[in-house]
Amino acid sequence: MSSTYRILCLSHDPAITIDTPDWNRPEPAETAIREGVDGHHTCDLMIGRYSYPLVGLGCPPTRDQPATMPCCHGVTMWTDKEWLLLLAASYQSDDPDVRKAVERGSHHCLPWERLRRLRVELDITVKEATRG
Repeated sequence: MSSTYRILCLSHDPAITIDTPDWNRPEPAETAIREGVDGHHTCDLMIGRYSYPLVGLGCPPTRDQPATMPCCHGVTMWTDKEWLLLLAASYQSDDPDVRKAVERGSHHCLPWERLRRLRVELDITVKEATRG
């Protein structure tokens, strides 16, 4: 299965797809983010892997992100859509122990605010009580 890679701007709510070329490898998207995307130099950017719909999400290296990002890694960190959906469901769980566990977990790249902004791409419904 071939994939297409596109840059997503999570500084918008909901997240938007940046008008750049579609790539068939992640490296050109990583390079574009590293070199700076016009109009998005201080934005929260991630890489979407699509086989329509979105099937994965890449968080670029920390050096290529605004200083306010909560994660710290030297390479793009990839997460499959299934994990993104599981995390989103956990953040919205009615069980406080589940919410505490996910908030304490090692998901620094994927806090609720980022996932919530990806709700359209992930096709998830945000519960009213969890809206920020």
